[in-house]
Amino acid sequence: MKTTYKIILVFSLIILSILSYKLSAKKIKSDINLPALKFDFNLHNDIEYKNNSLTLDIYQPKTSGKGKSPVVVYVHGGAWDKGDKTMIRQNFREYILEELLKNNYTVVSINYTLLNKETHLEKPLQDTKDALKWIQDNADKYNMDTQNMGIWGGSAGAHIALMTAYNQDVEKNNSDLTYPNLKYVVDFYGPTDLNELFKTEANGILLNLFKIYSPKRFQTRHDKIRELTGFDINTNKKEVVEKSTAFSPIKYVSKTTVPTLIFHGTGDTVVNFAQSQQLEEALKKNKIPYQLHAVENAKHTFGNITLNEAKDVSKKTVDFIKSHTSYVN
Repeated sequence: MKTTYKIILVFSLIILSILSYKLSAKKIKSDINLPALKFDFNLHNDIEYKNNSLTLDIYQPKTSGKGKSPVVVYVHGGAWDKGDKTMIRQNFREYILEELLKNNYTVVSINYTLLNKETHLEKPLQDTKDALKWIQDNADKYNMDTQNMGIWGGSAGAHIALMTAYNQDVEKNNSDLTYPNLKYVVDFYGPTDLNELFKTEANGILLNLFKIYSPKRFQTRHDKIRELTGFDINTNKKEVVEKSTAFSPIKYVSKTTVPTLIFHGTGDTVVNFAQSQQLEEALKKNKIPYQLHAVENAKHTFGNITLNEAKDVSKKTVDFIKSHTSYVN
């Protein structure tokens, strides 16, 4: 009787959750095509930085200021298994790019190895570090100030950016290579706790109901976990949980974590807003300078934000970056 009651209770909670989502989803604005921008810049594109296959693009202002240019590294999103460096020219991101160039920043947009059944998260994390090393080694050639460098990403790219920025101390202690210091990280709707994101320790009854209600999403969850960790959650749950913990940026927040800027939409149904709230709590606990901006009703990827919202996001992003840049002329 107790078991039956629990099943009914769980099922009822799911139904209520579904109904609640459907009701709230009606309030979410439709996608908006922002006006394309026309602005001048110098572009060094498709530069190979690793293995003759991975490339990056360097965006620089037409009129350079005195001295070397501070650097912002951009890591694209795409659920870790798609997308590329050109995404920086799409949607609200182009507005941030334009504002950075106006303020004499160099922006480096990188490609990384995309995940599949044989390639897991270790690879793009290493690629990103190698891109930073390449930037450092080629700083003089492109007039870049790597003493004033930060990293910015969206969605999966934000996750990679956070992991890279939050693990700098570990890298210094465990590597013979010298990587440049990142002074800040900009996180747009990035996952911060992979166990929570994928519900790796969810109750079996709940998962079975999820499988019945939404088999496609259930399979996507299974496949994504396999891509990220290299393990099948059905047969290697312990390893999946351990890997997911190791790949969760929130686990690396400490007293020495770099300043962090977070943007997240309250209408995000891909990465729950709570992921950014939990990161905020960890940063606050460790007294790390941070900002969390909740964009009302914005969906994942901010595809439905207005022109005014895009401009506001751009200004706040660049203001934050400027506040953590020491200009050397």
